[in-house]
Amino acid sequence: MIIQSIEGGYDKNFAYVIGCEKSRTGAVIDAAVGAETILKTADQANLKLKYLIITHSHHDHYAWAEALLKKLRGVTLITYGENIRDIGESKHLSVEDGDTVYMGGVELTFHHTPGHYPDCICIQAEDALFTGDTLFIGRTGRVKSPKSNLEDLYTSLKDKVLTLPGELTVYPGHNYGPQPYRTLQEEKAQNRFLQAESLKEFTAVMDDFERTKQTVS
Repeated sequence: MIIQSIEGGYDKNFAYVIGCEKSRTGAVIDAAVGAETILKTADQANLKLKYLIITHSHHDHYAWAEALLKKLRGVTLITYGENIRDIGESKHLSVEDGDTVYMGGVELTFHHTPGHYPDCICIQAEDALFTGDTLFIGRTGRVKSPKSNLEDLYTSLKDKVLTLPGELTVYPGHNYGPQPYRTLQEEKAQNRFLQAESLKEFTAVMDDFERTKQTVS
């Protein structure tokens, strides 16, 4: 599978252009950087874009979605729920937990992972896991938004993300860590948020992080 990451946006955001090597069918995960940059990246990879997938409806992750969709025809916007379905004139697909779509010969599986925000999703594709703001390298997303929920985030991580194969490479929504990506198994070994064995312990880790103000998301 082809994976091209683009860093930019409002706060070290990542947008990803991914594709099937055989069919050259592609998708964008988060329109978090300029439309021209995304289109140039897809063109250089010789990909025909089929999907625009938004990991959640915080504005920095879909800021350039309308501009991108205006330049494309036949692209389907994929989200969890209906929060941002009316962007442009594109077709819209609202996915549920466990749904799959195909990008050429590559199966994309959607995992609903609320917590940072209610409509957060992670996308599993071959040996990659695109985690949006659910999981970063070295920590998790924060729960500072009005609709954030700490218990939901803990449950999403414990019951969904951490049950996935350890060899998956985590591709997060922001470049906040010591490196841009690493495997889920490496995250389990090095990310103290993922090492919490109870909601109480997870809460303590999050509270400690917020006190130290190591970074902002």
